[in-house]
Amino acid sequence: MKILLFIIILLLSTFAQEIKEVKVQFSWKNQFQFAGFIIAKEKGFYKEVGLDVKLLEFEPKRTQIDMIKGGEIDFAVNRSSILIEKSKGENIVALGAIFQHSPLVLLVKDNNKIRNLEDLKNKKVMITTDARLSASIIAMLSANGIELSQIDALKHSFNIEDLINDKADAMASYISNEPIVLKEKNIAYKVFDPKVYGFDFYDDIIYTTSLFIKNNPNLTKNFYEATIKGWHYAFKHIPKTAKLIYEKYNTQNKSLNSLINEGIVLKEYAYDNYGNIGTLDKERLIKINDVYRLMGLVKKQAKIDEFIYKENDNRSVINLVISNKNLYIYIVLSIIIILLIIILVVYLIIKKKWLITNTALEKEIKLKIKHLKKEIYIDGLTNIKNRKAFDRKLSLLFDDYKRYKNIFSVIYIDIDNFKSINDNYGHNIGDEVLCSFCRLVETKLRSNDYFYRVGGEEFIILLPNTNIEDGLKVSEKLLKSTREKIKIENKISVTISIGLCEVNSEDDITTLYKRVDQLLYKSKSEGKNRVSY
Repeated sequence: MKILLFIIILLLSTFAQEIKEVKVQFSWKNQFQFAGFIIAKEKGFYKEVGLDVKLLEFEPKRTQIDMIKGGEIDFAVNRSSILIEKSKGENIVALGAIFQHSPLVLLVKDNNKIRNLEDLKNKKVMITTDARLSASIIAMLSANGIELSQIDALKHSFNIEDLINDKADAMASYISNEPIVLKEKNIAYKVFDPKVYGFDFYDDIIYTTSLFIKNNPNLTKNFYEATIKGWHYAFKHIPKTAKLIYEKYNTQNKSLNSLINEGIVLKEYAYDNYGNIGTLDKERLIKINDVYRLMGLVKKQAKIDEFIYKENDNRSVINLVISNKNLYIYIVLSIIIILLIIILVVYLIIKKKWLITNTALEKEIKLKIKHLKKEIYIDGLTNIKNRKAFDRKLSLLFDDYKRYKNIFSVIYIDIDNFKSINDNYGHNIGDEVLCSFCRLVETKLRSNDYFYRVGGEEFIILLPNTNIEDGLKVSEKLLKSTREKIKIENKISVTISIGLCEVNSEDDITTLYKRVDQLLYKSKSEGKNRVSY
């Protein structure tokens, strides 16, 4: 009987799934930022695929790269800065990016002290000066004419009280953390988000080494899929997930309400346009790497194809699933299509109508795409952005205003008596006036202002992070400069009428446009060559 029992136990242990231990290193301490991993562990998603996952909080004494290469951990979570390590030759592979847009922003208290990025010069800015970790913020500042040498960079304390008590004028923060604390304390704040300024980075990229994946292909795939499953569950059940973190993983002693709000905010940053989590886009990664190159952090382009995990299903918008039943049909159809293509290629070569090299073809395609984008968003005459581009940008600024209360102002311009200019001097002179006006305006705007031609002689300027008082200064400068510098036949001054308004909490896109249009009409009806606001 004992022998029989021993044989049964031996057989059961042989067929039982082997549980493998896996260690994952986070980039910070436990919070909703890592909810998907916590859920996958607590709900048994990892266990279902034979994994015993150990979740490790941030370790300041050791770099993740050293730990992962040394075998102390199997997977790690970090920012887009791991691209720098890839560019330097490290054989690391990104399984997926949990956040499609980095939650890293620059946070200031909402007062008259700092209205726009230019106001940060000579101010106390609490930021991690390691450019690898703060690249998107540093790039945003640099693009607006502010170098690190022009700010008083403070060592980051990660304590929001330093901003509240004015020990710092601005603080690099996660949109899902510090702003929530300020909101709970009823302290008004303003956010400068790098993605609004064109620096849209990924965040919380899960990665490991290529060697680990080669030696553990099934384990890697199972771990990644279980993690993504955990994230979908976490965002679908935010209060329940927050309560779990609050009760079992709350090493930072956060309130339950803070964890819930953190989940709500991060959900907006996680999903791509097709409802996927983990998406990595090659072209976007190349652009991020280019920013690192411009900042001098890397000298060459990373091998992006080697960087993206081959099992990342989100790399394609369309996923084709072919059953065994239909496989034969697909193979036959594929062979027929390939043969037809070969016949067509041979025919064109014989006829000497297709002798272009691959390099030349790629160059031509890129050029045509560039021209196509220009035709869609650029006005053909003045070479500034058109109405379609304006509609897109206005929508983005409204989203930014609704989420962060970042104000902006709108200047609506009409060139006075333009029909008479065309009738009396001809359309060529009229076109010259339009082009001269556009070149003049471009010299008067900041690098982060946006200028559009929205009609025949109608133009709109969008001024991010600008109140109506500052917008009035810009408008008055344009009135004066146009009147003084644009003349027909060097003697007749061209004038403009302007409507100006600042976005408010009751606005939507339609009401804002209607308000500024009415103000422009007021300027024209009251004698032109003036601004109404």
